[in-house]
Amino acid sequence: MGDKEEEVNLFKVARISPFVRTFLQEIQAVGLPIAMAKAFEACNIRLLVQGETTSCNAPGKAVLLVGEHRSGFEQVPLMAFLGGFDRCDLSIIAIPDIGAARTFELLDSKHGSSYTLPVLPGLLAKDRKGIWNRFFLYRLLHYRTLPTRAVLKEENLRTLSKSAQLLEQGYAIIMFPTGRRDADIRGAWQRGVGEIISRLPESARANVMIVPFRLEGDYSKYKLARAFVVRSLGRVPKRRFFTLDLGRQASCLDLVGQESDPQVITETVRKQYLDSLFG
Repeated sequence: MGDKEEEVNLFKVARISPFVRTFLQEIQAVGLPIAMAKAFEACNIRLLVQGETTSCNAPGKAVLLVGEHRSGFEQVPLMAFLGGFDRCDLSIIAIPDIGAARTFELLDSKHGSSYTLPVLPGLLAKDRKGIWNRFFLYRLLHYRTLPTRAVLKEENLRTLSKSAQLLEQGYAIIMFPTGRRDADIRGAWQRGVGEIISRLPESARANVMIVPFRLEGDYSKYKLARAFVVRSLGRVPKRRFFTLDLGRQASCLDLVGQESDPQVITETVRKQYLDSLFG
């Protein structure tokens, strides 16, 4: 299905669903994150936030949210969480044109892609041989544009540099440091979080807060999708609660000082994450 056909189908739904029509209008009026927060209310979904929110509860507060994404579509409740504070100054480090990133583009054709900072796993390099058991459909759809391993690494580093620049501007950046949904957050992390922080000058490190997060077992993408579908059909979904745990928070400067080694920084943040959410 092409982009135009997907957009046409979405607007056909909007014509018959007052909820979808209002949702799309809100996106254009106030931005996708704020509209998403309002849609959660309309879908009878409440985020139960456990932990301190003062580091991220207003636009312009620089924060690096670090957590796991094993259930899928965690970008959506996290966007609603920040949108509830009237924040649209956020971006999510993720694979583009798939999952939540693709959903954001369909919902907001003008600005949806700006909420994704694109990265690709090494498995998607077109010169990576003999690995077809993961991302098969993505490889099939994007085989003409997949980069080589060398280019992929350069592009990913460019994205991490852009993330650091946005943090200096007061953005909220969301990232999933294991790099894979099926990887245990308590295991090894990719060094992306360290690459970002290593690019921050001392003045920015003092202002950028690191916030560990974890969505509890009461969240699932299927419950989320069901609530939106039921509301789109004109019915009131049953009340759902998704618990968002926020761990112990610290500024980049307090946590890692002026450390410049991305691997050392990553391991320091990983230990902070585990101690505050699993300790």
